[in-house]
Amino acid sequence: MAPELPPDLLQSRPGLPCPPRTPLWHDDPNVPYTLSTHIIDAAPLRTFPQITSLDDVLMPAYNQMLASNLDTKGRQKVAKEQVRLMLKWRREHEEARDAQNTTGFERHLWVCLNRYVKKDLDKVPRKAKGLTLFFVHALGPNKETWEPTIMRLVKSGAGRDLEEIWVWESVDTGDSALLNSGKLNQLPDWYDGARDVIHFFTHYLPSRVTSDELPVHLPRVSAAEFQDRQSLGFAERKIIGIGHSFGGNVCARTCYSYPQCFSALVMVDPGIIKLNDPTLRPTLTFMAQGAFARKNYWTSREDALSTHKKSPFFGVWHPEALRMFIEGGLYRPSSSEERVYLKIHPILEALAYTNGIEKSEDMYAKFPSLDEKVYIKFVMPDKKKGGGLAGSESSDRLVKLRPKNTSNVNILGSNHMIPLEKPDELGGWYILLSVLDC
Repeated sequence: MAPELPPDLLQSRPGLPCPPRTPLWHDDPNVPYTLSTHIIDAAPLRTFPQITSLDDVLMPAYNQMLASNLDTKGRQKVAKEQVRLMLKWRREHEEARDAQNTTGFERHLWVCLNRYVKKDLDKVPRKAKGLTLFFVHALGPNKETWEPTIMRLVKSGAGRDLEEIWVWESVDTGDSALLNSGKLNQLPDWYDGARDVIHFFTHYLPSRVTSDELPVHLPRVSAAEFQDRQSLGFAERKIIGIGHSFGGNVCARTCYSYPQCFSALVMVDPGIIKLNDPTLRPTLTFMAQGAFARKNYWTSREDALSTHKKSPFFGVWHPEALRMFIEGGLYRPSSSEERVYLKIHPILEALAYTNGIEKSEDMYAKFPSLDEKVYIKFVMPDKKKGGGLAGSESSDRLVKLRPKNTSNVNILGSNHMIPLEKPDELGGWYILLSVLDC
């Protein structure tokens, strides 16, 4: 049977950490989709126990780095040393956990999701009932950064039969991070991300799509429905998972365990790289160092946007994607606080990168075994700009791992951050039409 929500968790359910917002298309009457935000509990078992190093070592080092007003080279030096410690702690905790032979450590966390649903579904003729998209972000970007891609898609001919879209947010990112404030002193694990998605699919995703308004805290499905989903998937839904980088790994990992839940996957330069690839460890270590060295506050959202536009990394993002990153990814802790802060602390983002080495490799080994009934489309960067997270050769191997019922495309002019740089192209009909019709 599906376990009920623990009484203490039921009594402590939080409200939305930020006011409801309207989607990018709110003033366009020709886009009949409404937006709402919802909360569920995360999977109760986590891979790692609580650690003290976050508060005792990493946070003081980070705060000292900011207080010292170091230049870029100086911040990178601090970040390099702290990431080295992160990798050391992860190895030690993995060894201790394996020695205990434990199945997991209980922890009660929350997950936020955005829902976009088509209006008046019962009044509109439908080609195929239940067509549902499920988006998972990369490490760092909040769930709102998918909205420019979604806007292009729902405005296109490819999206005419699309009924519902869910955009998931990791426990340490965006609104989820605010809900879990003070409880994230743990080593994040990509396995836990997949567990959280499975938890949503088996316990919370409504059985069928309707235009009805849903409560902020989604109710759990019945025990009978839970059992059916465990073995059969969804009777009245056709689900397409779309994941970028870390999100691609999470979607693939979820599909590996529960292929019955998916009709197709869209892998946007996923974090899936083979064992001993010489580029994997330095790439993820570099990303972790870059995250740790990042400033986490600004005087205002306007200041943050102006600063990010000047950045070599953020400055090439699509203007709407960058605006959504600032709008949805920053918050003001209180009315008396003048500064705005990142919802995902740079330390948490850096920690998440340090987990990607083993999880990229192990998903690469599992990828050929993904159910061939699930159509897979790879969306990869421009080969002239590297061709993928670990380079063109690595990407060429990845897209051929499971050749049956699989296709791939490269987005011209894009780097790894495709949804943020090229949302119009990613959401365009020529990329997703074949997936929606699978």
